[in-house]
Amino acid sequence: MSDPVSEKGGGHRSQRRTESAVPVQIRGTDGDGVAFEEFTEAIEVSRRGLSLLTKRNLPLLTAITVVLPGRGPRRPGEGPSDFFSNASVVRVIKQDAMYRVGIRFIGATLTTYSAETG
Repeated sequence: MSDPVSEKGGGHRSQRRTESAVPVQIRGTDGDGVAFEEFTEAIEVSRRGLSLLTKRNLPLLTAITVVLPGRGPRRPGEGPSDFFSNASVVRVIKQDAMYRVGIRFIGATLTTYSAETG
């Protein structure tokens, strides 16, 4: 899915995005100072971040925690674990009553998507 809003620097993305409906949990404090925990779906995923739709006001650089159930490393005899990462809001686009939020993982890479080429 192409994004009509360009990033600074001409809109070149360092990671290919994959359209998907991956379940995701986000936790943090929104722009109104209210702590939250929300279960939703990512609409695009890359190995270094994702985008999703939310009704929450999450300003740029908001620190959040992201959990993707079953998308972490495989454990012998147990199957995949959950992927956990601290993250930061890097893009916000208002779409009607929702916000399309771009989130970048901090210090983590989603290995499920590691086969991408930059």
